[in-house]
Amino acid sequence: GDTVVSPLLYGHPFQKVEGQALTTHDQRLFAHFTTKYLRDGCPADRHVPFSLGEAALSLGHGDLGGKQRSLIRASLARLQSITIMSALRHPDGHETVLGWRLIDNFLVTTRGGGKGWITLNEAVALLLRDGSVTFLHAPTWHAICEEDEIAGRLWSFLESENVGGGWRYPLFSSETSGRGYLPSIADLLLLHWASRKEVAKRVRRACVVVEKRDPRYRLHLATGARPGSWILTCSRVADRRSSRASASEVPGVVLRAWRQAYRSHLPSARQRAVIVDVLTRRSPEWIVERLGEASDLPDGFRHVLDADSALSAHAITSARRAEEHWAEEKEHESSTAEQSLAELIGRVRAYAQPAASS
Repeated sequence: GDTVVSPLLYGHPFQKVEGQALTTHDQRLFAHFTTKYLRDGCPADRHVPFSLGEAALSLGHGDLGGKQRSLIRASLARLQSITIMSALRHPDGHETVLGWRLIDNFLVTTRGGGKGWITLNEAVALLLRDGSVTFLHAPTWHAICEEDEIAGRLWSFLESENVGGGWRYPLFSSETSGRGYLPSIADLLLLHWASRKEVAKRVRRACVVVEKRDPRYRLHLATGARPGSWILTCSRVADRRSSRASASEVPGVVLRAWRQAYRSHLPSARQRAVIVDVLTRRSPEWIVERLGEASDLPDGFRHVLDADSALSAHAITSARRAEEHWAEEKEHESSTAEQSLAELIGRVRAYAQPAASS
């Protein structure tokens, strides 16, 4: 997809108190579920159906096999294991504490081509319906995660923050008194190492990757006022993809077709980012044809996205059929081998029997 949703519930005090440590793959899978929930109109039952092929693609796997299914099941188990506590302090001093999860339950099956569903926790669904989400540029996120998982966590957090012209984040929890609801950078990145210097060194490496993959960011980690403390200074310039540079990434033939479909209007910044993402899978001519087909439709852009999704779904189906055909062939080969082995044992026994009686 063109965008994904981060599970970072910024602005809401919360703390993980139980459960397994989540990975960046878990975050990407959860982003796939929350994106689908939002696009489906936030159904009241909080039910999110999915295919194992879709889940595998969200984790960066082009093929779906036994290993990928196992990784998906393990990720679902970790997502369900998490227990989070939110505490709200009232003016009179008392607190209200809410315990909740990311997902309440899940089901996966290999029947019917590999289907599944999850039920989002009520607290998560409420936050999503209220707009507590951050839309991320999927190609950028995937590229960063592929190079450095820690950098992927850092970037997704920074995207959810109002960094603007600059903000300072403490590296360790002992320095978070100014923003008590916000975990430290080390906690956010799950860097619970004994050596603070090694943590700082690892964060600097992640910062280099973020700056390289997303030139909007300027990140600088420096020692703080107290010994053993570090402060991460972040700034984010205006999204260059939303300016003329972004328009230049969209071929002129596509922009001309867009103007015809939308009465001389150019695509917005977010629409341009989505078009650039679609161009990683489809040709400019394909997009032009889809826009031309939508001349009588109210939303040509939606037609392009629907056609792209349909082709992606077809690719998943074709891959699944190829896998099923491969499994049938392997099963046939296995049964043939067992039959041949049984015949061989039978011939050996028949040959050996007269020799024993003689």
